[in-house]
Amino acid sequence: MPDSPQSPGGYEYPEEPAPAGGYEPPGSPPEPPQPPPETTVRPAGDEEGGPLAAAERFRRTTPARLRTIPPHRSGGHWRLLAGTLTYVMVVGGMADYVEPETRALAHLVFWLLIAVAFAVTVVRERRHGWDPAPRWPWAAGAVGGALAVEVLILAFGSPAIITGSVILLGLGLFVLMLVG
Repeated sequence: MPDSPQSPGGYEYPEEPAPAGGYEPPGSPPEPPQPPPETTVRPAGDEEGGPLAAAERFRRTTPARLRTIPPHRSGGHWRLLAGTLTYVMVVGGMADYVEPETRALAHLVFWLLIAVAFAVTVVRERRHGWDPAPRWPWAAGAVGGALAVEVLILAFGSPAIITGSVILLGLGLFVLMLVG
């Protein structure tokens, strides 16, 4: 016979009556369970008497609000600015490693993309009845981006533009991580 008060072996304790005490006084009889209260809400389709599908019991009797969410104008020209900066970084960084004709083609593709984005903005303004936004940022982005590339290439060269691009992207990621 072991000296410990525990029962010998096994993972479960032996079944013993619960000790008296706790929230109820010892010896008081437990209260009988209460019947659930009557509800006045009846499931949809209960009148037909047929069996209901699980989803049928929870069908709405009144329709939800049929209100569309109004479209809002985006704030500022952040996409235009980000696209122009990316264009300057990429084309300026590749300038010493490609032919001038390739750089000219990159300028034309950039201007075409700016024109498409401008057309999409104008169509959205007309479709939603908004007041026209200023048009000059689009032209400034297209011409300013191309001029910035050429001036940076002449002033610093591609290796300096690549280094500056990496630094700017690192700072941008740092700010984005701070904001959240």
